[in-house]
Amino acid sequence: MGGNVANKTRGVLLWALCFIALTGDVFGTWLTNVYLYPNYLAVCPEARDVSSAVGVTVLIILALWALHKPSSIKESVMTPVALALYSLGFMLILMGLWQANAFLLVAGSAVRSVGSRWFVVLVGLALCRLNRKGCLLCVAAAFSASYLLRFPFGEGVGDGAIAVLFALGLATCLAARIPAASVLGAMAASEPARDASITQPAAYLPFAHTLFAAILLFRVAYGFALTFEAVEGVPNMTMLGLVPIALMLVMALLPRMPRVDVLYPVAALLVIAGFLAIIVLNGRVAYGAVVNGLLFTGSECFEMLMWFALASIGARNPVNALAVFAWGRAASSFGLLCGATVGHWTAYLPNGLETSTLVACVLFLFVAANLTLLKDFSFRGTIEGVAAAVPLRLAEVPKPPAALPGSKAEGAAACDAGGSDCGAASDPAATTMPESNGASNAALLPVEAVSAEFKLTPRETEILSMLAHGRNAPYIQEKLVLSRNTVKTHVQNIYAKLQVHSQQELIDVVESFV
Repeated sequence: MGGNVANKTRGVLLWALCFIALTGDVFGTWLTNVYLYPNYLAVCPEARDVSSAVGVTVLIILALWALHKPSSIKESVMTPVALALYSLGFMLILMGLWQANAFLLVAGSAVRSVGSRWFVVLVGLALCRLNRKGCLLCVAAAFSASYLLRFPFGEGVGDGAIAVLFALGLATCLAARIPAASVLGAMAASEPARDASITQPAAYLPFAHTLFAAILLFRVAYGFALTFEAVEGVPNMTMLGLVPIALMLVMALLPRMPRVDVLYPVAALLVIAGFLAIIVLNGRVAYGAVVNGLLFTGSECFEMLMWFALASIGARNPVNALAVFAWGRAASSFGLLCGATVGHWTAYLPNGLETSTLVACVLFLFVAANLTLLKDFSFRGTIEGVAAAVPLRLAEVPKPPAALPGSKAEGAAACDAGGSDCGAASDPAATTMPESNGASNAALLPVEAVSAEFKLTPRETEILSMLAHGRNAPYIQEKLVLSRNTVKTHVQNIYAKLQVHSQQELIDVVESFV
């Protein structure tokens, strides 16, 4: 009984920390767009774009870093450094605004962006600790809270809002740090995703996945909404965003959680309606509130879905959570920057016809991408398509008898797919193809039997044996003196022939031949 109460208490505390962290990030983004960035116009409007570009760069670096050298990412070092950079950046921004110094403003924006991107990553990793229903409820509740917090910030609270913005960044980091630390610890202790993805491809989402294209596409619409019809740099926002938030809350509170994919067509239709409103209403009525209301509602509906999807994917394989989340947020920030640039262009067009033409082109590309590139895309399918990373359970596979003195392993002169010299098997676990093709599988060693059954090449048989004994890709590369791409190609061919998707499934197949 006491243990159950303690577990529930820890679960509630974890959810509360994630809620505080995500609310701080979402509300902080609103404060930044409404109260901080408009102050840049009088000094250096380009500082905002510099901040966005630096943020994209930092996220890409974090994603690649986590992919190649996860063990070197130390949370105990990264978080204090990020807090220091965030504080220094804010100080430089305030000095730049006070002294109307463009250099200080740009430098401060860049430094603040470097620190704050780590905060965003921590929030995403913290959400990975929640189960799917808890995560959905947390995202919906955090976005609801961010809307409620906007009401006290009316006219005349500019300086106070900036002070709150600074405090929010610190609170976001501190709240997310505790739950995110365990995810970072698991990542640091594991094999790099770049190598593990060769033998466990189903557990790792590639950077070229359609999910990231969808994020990029929708964030272009959001960036356009931020700058289109903005008044003195302040986005023309409405409260229509509460509609998808209410829908998501209802979904999270239902006894049985429905498919979240329903939010995707809702978001797409709202964005399309927003672009159509520009074309139809341009030059006829005061349409800024209608257009931006539709664009913001669709974009924020997708943003909630994005947070949930990235966190759910990270929960399936925490080892790759940082890389996936950083890459997803990089696509988001880049799309935002592109959309904001298009929105700025529309402000300088001389007449309504040119504005409508530009928007029609953007709308056409948006619809075309959804009907072609994203036609078969599914959030649920993407999430469930990521296999949970589990420790390998090695099969009890008998090792081959020792070779007689002076004997030569068959297949030693065979060439691998990359054209390099195969040589003799360098690993004691490696086995060779049987000399007689007519031999019964029952009389063969398990690896040899699998090789004969699925018609593997001699090199593939060597690699199969190593995989069956739990060897990873770097080990195979070193022992057989092969390049990473050659090993990857061989593993892909073996998996295709055996019709498996992970190293554990391969081991199970070999075990079935024992």
